[in-house]
Amino acid sequence: MTSKHYNRDRQERENIIKNIIGEGNVIRSIEVNKGHKNGIEIHKLTDTGIIKVYNKETGKLITKLIARCGQAKRFGYIPRKVLDTCYHNTVEMHYNEM
Repeated sequence: MTSKHYNRDRQERENIIKNIIGEGNVIRSIEVNKGHKNGIEIHKLTDTGIIKVYNKETGKLITKLIARCGQAKRFGYIPRKVLDTCYHNTVEMHYNEM
């Protein structure tokens, strides 16, 4: 289940994740309260350096992010291999700039 925002604005990033990077397996989850009117979010980091963002109350997928190293580090201890993957995806391949 996804939000309208996700369906409308995230197709190119989704294609990169699906066809190049891969979804991966969730290795860490954190609860994020940004004071958003729709409530608290759950952020899930995968071993391929993807952050999946969900609405806590509805369970709807809001977006998927190609994590920068700094974003991944917010999840606490992250294996070096995952940080290397984040670096590769964002600095070497520039997937966030497409």
